[in-house]
This record gives sequence, C-alpha cells and structure tokens, in this order.
Amino acid sequence: VKIVIKNDCDYDLSIGKLDNGASSPELSQVSKGSEKTYSLDGKWQGRFWSRESGGGDNPTAGAADPASLAEFTFKGHGGNDYYDVSFVDGYNIPIRIDPINPSKDGGADNGEQYHCGAPACSNVPKCPDELKVMKDGKEVGCKSACSKFGTEEYCCSGSKDTPDKCPANKYSKQVKDVCPDVYTYAYDDTTSTFMCQSEGYTVTFCP
Repeated sequence: VKIVIKNDCDYDLSIGKLDNGASSPELSQVSKGSEKTYSLDGKWQGRFWSRESGGGDNPTAGAADPASLAEFTFKGHGGNDYYDVSFVDGYNIPIRIDPINPSKDGGADNGEQYHCGAPACSNVPKCPDELKVMKDGKEVGCKSACSKFGTEEYCCSGSKDTPDKCPANKYSKQVKDVCPDVYTYAYDDTTSTFMCQSEGYTVTFCP
C-alpha cells in the first residue's frame, strides 16, 4: 500500500513517519510543491506528521512539540483500512487525507460520509494563548488540553476513562467547530474515523 506525502505549503517540510510500536520516527525532507511516496506493508499501522523545516535536517519544532497527525491502520476489521486526522495531542499544519483509487464497495456500512471520505482541516483553528507552543517568538504548534494540562477530564483517563464520563471539552469543541472531521480528544472516534479499501492514500499538508 502506498502513502503519498504531498507538500502544498509555501515552505519546506520535515516529514515524520512512526510505525506503531517503534520507538523512534523516520524523518525525511519534502520541499515545497513536491511529494514523496512511501511503499508500506499491507498491514502497516502508524502515523505521519510534518513540521516546517528549519534547513538541513533540523525541523523548527522539536519532536515533542504538537503536530497534526495522519493515522492509518491497514487491513483492519473487515479487511478495511482505517484512517483519521488526529489533533488529540495538538496540531500545527493544515492537513487532508484522500484515498487513491478506492474500491466502490469496500466497507460502506458506517455511513457514506466516513466511507472512503477525505478527512481534512484546511484552516487550523486559532490556538488559545494557554495552549500555544512558541519558539523564537513564533507559534510552532498548538497543544491539546490533554497534552497541556494532563488531567483526567481532558485525557479521559483514570476515573474518566469511558465515553459517558468523558464528554467533549471546551477546547476540543473549539477545534471540532472549525474542523468537524478531526479527532479532537480520546472519545471522538465516532465522528472522526474513516474507512476504505484503496490502493493507497495521499496525505496533503496545506491542502
């Protein structure tokens, strides 16, 4: 299965790829206006993200800083691929996922919108001051309430570890209002998980 990473930003990107279970990501440079294709195992699970490249191999933001994520599970339940755009840990750059040549009948049982749809956040929401990550006077990302405050109510952990005990919070709602396709907190999957069967997926940054 192929993943095409497309950089439509007006700056160069450092792309991160992390396989589920791996401890360190694989980093690549994708210059503005260009793309890079990854050939992945048919059962691959993992995520991609990007940061503005600071020249050389040094992205301007650190690895721990928040980033918009494209997450994939190939050949999951029912042989379908599952994918989502996640801002659960925060976000930085606008992003969209598009299936490449999807099969028409693959797994259409969870609503047409989520069947081979294209989750996107073309304009990232304005970041509340308390969640901003700054570097050299420039905003490089926006943390989520969970990554910033670490409380049970924001992270859906401890005594708040079920969907009925952990509703959307004011910060996740602000993101959802602007980008309804996006995973905004731990129990947001019913309106954020897409499924398809296709040759691959294009992840566009700054769509």
